[in-house]
Amino acid sequence: VRSCAQINKQVPSLHLLCHHRVSKMTNDASCELAEFHQIELASSELEKIRLGLDDIKNRSFPPACLSLLKNLNGNLRCIDCHVDNPQWATVTYGALLCLKCSGKHRSLGVQVSCVKSVTMDNWNHLELLAMLEGGNAQLKRFFDRHKLSTEYYEGGSEPITRENVTMLRYKTKAALFYREQLVQHATRVLNSGDYRGREASRRIEN
Repeated sequence: VRSCAQINKQVPSLHLLCHHRVSKMTNDASCELAEFHQIELASSELEKIRLGLDDIKNRSFPPACLSLLKNLNGNLRCIDCHVDNPQWATVTYGALLCLKCSGKHRSLGVQVSCVKSVTMDNWNHLELLAMLEGGNAQLKRFFDRHKLSTEYYEGGSEPITRENVTMLRYKTKAALFYREQLVQHATRVLNSGDYRGREASRRIEN
């Protein structure tokens, strides 16, 4: 039988544990609420673009959509060389690039990789959805599965490095499959109505 002293010693620990759990639940709820609010704002921005109510001549990446884009896993680094704070995008793959890698993608031709500046170029509705439904982490997982990354490459005699990664993997059949699937998915999201975030988009039937 435990003594009162032993029980009293455990009470502060139990109190701290409960406080920690409550704080974590509160923080999680706050994050979910903030994300929901951001999705609502992004949906409103996309709807204005769909209806042509925005400034067509200055259709830069909308602020709420940009916030969602930046918060996607892996999007704080270039998909190819991992440099921080990428400001360019391969719309074809829904991924973010640094300036140097964006030049390499341009050399592949727009039929392989369409490159845009996140801050300077104009964006249409489908392109924005491709970026919000893509993401660097998602593309990296795909390339990893198909042995087309610097860590897992098994495609040929020349190993993939950060210097040649762009030239070696984006013209493969696997890369073609990915970009076709992404545009098909983004089109389904576009035709489904108001944007409700990635989780809701994954439930849209083919």
